This record gives sequence, structure tokens and C-alpha cells, in this order.
Amino acid sequence: MRAALVLALALPAPALAAFPERISILAMDDYAGASTESLQGDDYVAQGYEQVVLELGSTLANKPMAPARTLGVSGFHVGVGNTLAFIRTGSVDGINPAGWDLMDPDEEPMVVLFVPQVQIRKGLPASLEVGANFGWLGLTETGTVGAYGRWGIIEGYRYLPDLSVQLGYAGYVGNDELEMGVLDFGANIGYTLPFGPVAGINVSRFSPFVSLGVNRIHAAPRADLSESGLDGRVTEVTGFTDTESADFFDAAYAPFAFGGGIELESGDFTLGVSGSYASGGAPTVNTAIGFTY
Repeated sequence: MRAALVLALALPAPALAAFPERISILAMDDYAGASTESLQGDDYVAQGYEQVVLELGSTLANKPMAPARTLGVSGFHVGVGNTLAFIRTGSVDGINPAGWDLMDPDEEPMVVLFVPQVQIRKGLPASLEVGANFGWLGLTETGTVGAYGRWGIIEGYRYLPDLSVQLGYAGYVGNDELEMGVLDFGANIGYTLPFGPVAGINVSRFSPFVSLGVNRIHAAPRADLSESGLDGRVTEVTGFTDTESADFFDAAYAPFAFGGGIELESGDFTLGVSGSYASGGAPTVNTAIGFTY
């Protein structure tokens, strides 16, 4: 019996993917057991890093999940939601791997990212509103924290659409190899249509909306790359022009973003569905359920 136990402990453990995991800058130094310096053609490490930054940035950014109208001075909303982001994995040209394959420690990245989250919004005087969301990048040890403010420029008119503007920021947390944040600025336009099961009594509302704006992404490696083949190939990048990092500015990291969706409200209960896309990033589908008081 003791011999069997010793033998069992001595046997190699089955290969299991580490959980939770995270994307790794240092993992880009090699792929399939070979140095990535051997990759053919252009510098696919730098291009793969750009791809991951743009797609992860568009995944983390605050999403168009609320109608154009604000909650009003006494309004409060709490709910849960989920973002599905469709990223590009596998070979990008039939020869070299995509950025997600290079940055995944197991070299087997998910093809869809999912980000479950808690969402909070509070109405303020003068048609102002503030909100926050706290999300987990599914099956990893990383997450996102976002906050935003909205101002309803036009809302509540029967013959005019609602119009609001939003300024927000979302940060990537939990990864000590990669620093990332996304500033979003945009406008949201929509209309609210009341309806109900009893003629003349409207207890529910249907609110379609569309959004247009810009995401500004900033990312920088935190890992020490001086003794790797990544030094000078993976660098700080930014979509901001008026910061200390302006020398790293690239317009590709300030992509145009657009989206749209609907929200159904019945009593206090709300259900929302939307989609969004930022140029060069990952298309996303977003869902949310919650309660508005």
C-alpha cells in the first residue's frame, strides 16, 4: 500500500492549464519552444502587441449600456451585466501567430473574452449622472474598474430625441506585466417609447439608442524586458497627445467607436442589449439586467 502511494506521488501530474491565468508580456519572447526572433516577415511581436492592446482596450472600455436619457435627480440603478468580445487568434498570415497566441502562457487563448460585471448609476441635479462598473476578465486573475459621468443635453421632450454626452475611464487591474487604461468620450442619442398591457396605462418603456465617440488607449509593459528579445519591440503606446507619454502617441490608439442597443423597462426591472465596435478593436455584445428606482 505504501509502495503504491509512493509510486503514485512519483508519477508526473497530468498537464492542466493554469487557472486562473493572465496574458503575459514575457511570454511573447518565445513561441512553440522557439525564440520569436525567428518569426518570418515583419516584426509580428510588435504587431501582435498592438493587436492585443487595441482588442483588450475596446473590451475594457465603458460600453453603451444605458439609454440616452439620464436617471433624474432621484434615480438610482444597480444591476449585473456581461460583455462578450470576439478576438482574433490563430495564425494571422498562415505562418506567424496572432498576438493573443504569443501573450497566452499556454499558447491556447480563448477565442471569446467574457467580462461579467456589476453596474451602478446615480442621477444628479441638472440632468447629470454618474456611474461605475466592476468587472472580471473571465477565467483570469485580472479585471477592470470603470467610472463615467453623463450629461443629458436634451431629454424628456415628446417630439425630440434624447441626447447625452459621456466622459469616462476604465482601467485594467491585476496584471503586474501590463498597465492599461481607456478614456472614452462620446454622445448617445435615442428615444423612449412608453407601452403597457392595458390601453391608456403605460407601465413599461422601450428605449433604443445609438452612440458615437472616441476611445483613447494607453498601455505600457511593467515587466523588465532588458534581458529579453522584446526590448525595444514592446514599448509604451498611447492615444493621448497631451501627457508625458506624448512621444509614444499613435493615432491607432485613439480609435473611433460606435454602438447601439435597446433597453426594456417594466416597473423597476430593466433588461438591456447592445453591441459596440472600435476601429481595430474587438466587436462586443453586451447584456445587462438590473433595477432602477
